Amino acid sequence: MLSEMYVPCQVWPGAFDSEVYVVVGDVSAVVDKRSVRLNEPYPTNGVPVKGSVLVYVVNEEPNRTLVELPGLAVVGGLRTWVPRDTLAA
Repeated sequence: MLSEMYVPCQVWPGAFDSEVYVVVGDVSAVVDKRSVRLNEPYPTNGVPVKGSVLVYVVNEEPNRTLVELPGLAVVGGLRTWVPRDTLAA
């Protein structure tokens, strides 16, 4: 079973009220709003806000972790490497 963690991301409004567009590193996805924690109110004017998105840990190395975003990929795939110290429970 894959463990769930959160990683920092940039968040934009989605096409529907129930979703947001997130960017983590070099990948982006449309995810359910319930999978995102925000540091400020949800974006409404097209300006991104900082937050954290739920991810699934796929593989770990000493300094980095391969994670998979939930949702639908927009740029790249759903998997990307992130610095291990950016993961949060």
